[in-house]
Amino acid sequence: MHQHLHQRLHRDHLKINVRVQDTASGRHLGHLVDISMSGFCISGAEPVCGDSPAHLRFILPWALAGQREVAVDAVLRWERGVAQRRHAGYQIRHCDKAAEAVLDELAARFAV
Repeated sequence: MHQHLHQRLHRDHLKINVRVQDTASGRHLGHLVDISMSGFCISGAEPVCGDSPAHLRFILPWALAGQREVAVDAVLRWERGVAQRRHAGYQIRHCDKAAEAVLDELAARFAV
């Protein structure tokens, strides 16, 4: 994966608003635009946090797999401007089994 940093994995756009926070500072980074089991894209005014790996929390509008929040460790892979916002692509480095179940359900249930 490191050899192809600009290669985009297929991720599906979400139909729900999942907010993303930096767990260390509590700063709101934006919302998920798309997701797969290996990566995701955040859209926001400042969707990048300074730490690597980033410790992020997804805040769900309702419970999935029994959870309303999901913690993941991820590494920033790219960032770019899109219209008036910024998008940032992250590769998931670590999440626990419960978070994995929620991410799997997000990717499966809310894809276009």
